[in-house]
Amino acid sequence: MKPTTRIGLAAALLAAVGGVIAFLSSGRPNRAAVVSQRWESAAQCQQCHQDVFDEWHGSHHQISFSNPEVRALSDDFRKEECMDCHLPRPVAVTGFGKRTLPRRTHFDEGVSCITCHLGPDGGILARNSRPEVPCKPQANEQFLAVDACAACHNQHFTTDQWRASHYAKQGTDCAACHMPAVERHRADGSVRLGRRHVFEGAHDPAMLRRAGRFEVTRDDRELVLTLTNVGAGHNFPTEERHRAVDMMYRFVPADGSKPGDWQRAYRFRQPYLDELEPVNPGNARSENTQLPAGAAKTVRVPIPADAMAVEARLWYRLTPFCGDDDPRSTLLEERRLELR
Repeated sequence: MKPTTRIGLAAALLAAVGGVIAFLSSGRPNRAAVVSQRWESAAQCQQCHQDVFDEWHGSHHQISFSNPEVRALSDDFRKEECMDCHLPRPVAVTGFGKRTLPRRTHFDEGVSCITCHLGPDGGILARNSRPEVPCKPQANEQFLAVDACAACHNQHFTTDQWRASHYAKQGTDCAACHMPAVERHRADGSVRLGRRHVFEGAHDPAMLRRAGRFEVTRDDRELVLTLTNVGAGHNFPTEERHRAVDMMYRFVPADGSKPGDWQRAYRFRQPYLDELEPVNPGNARSENTQLPAGAAKTVRVPIPADAMAVEARLWYRLTPFCGDDDPRSTLLEERRLELR
């Protein structure tokens, strides 16, 4: 058979096969049209969820990778293990309750919609199944459980602290405080309940003030300072080792002279393992002095004979190595107790 004849026969065969495929495919939708949407960026969610997107954008989840404080503490992410939680892959993909892995895309989105809502099959996880909406979310109990937060937030045992608290026993979970319920208004005028996506925490003074009850009293010739963890479902402070809460005081002399220097009565903190000095005199080196949920710490200080009053303050510090005038210090409470 001549080469030209073989080529002609092959072309005819291909045409015939193409015709059969076209016949069999007639009346069926194009396969590309039924392939599910590939969800990669929070920008895709913005189209339908502008209000949620606006809450998340600017939150400490969204800026978890770009935050200057984080970049400084991580040596601009030369400490690569920090990327696991500050630029994580979808939690459900790496496993609920398991340490996350870093991604290399959408650096400006930090911990995003995709981080929490993308399922292992590429679909969207949510509180309720909604097959009628574009993203077709599927209800998932694991997505709602504390282990979804634990993947990042148990690196310093915050989730374990919650499990040991009365909040866990009564069923008050992370979302109850950090994602309170809000009303969402739909385009058709209806209203549904949703969750706030600002994720208030260590950078929110109002939430910090709800965490502790600070009391300043007198017992004969002693000043009594007490902090009780009444509002945090975990230790106070928690999470990062560089967080600290300080009870401070100074006495005001009766002769009208200038008050003495501020003294630290007690510091609540989990120290770095390589720190040589204990957090407070009397603590063991590397001892964790954070205040567990529901616990109280009382410190007694002798009152000088010439003191007419005492001033006391409670500070929250994003790093223990900053002073009162540093923007990383937040004054939570201030008290004055007359002694005469």
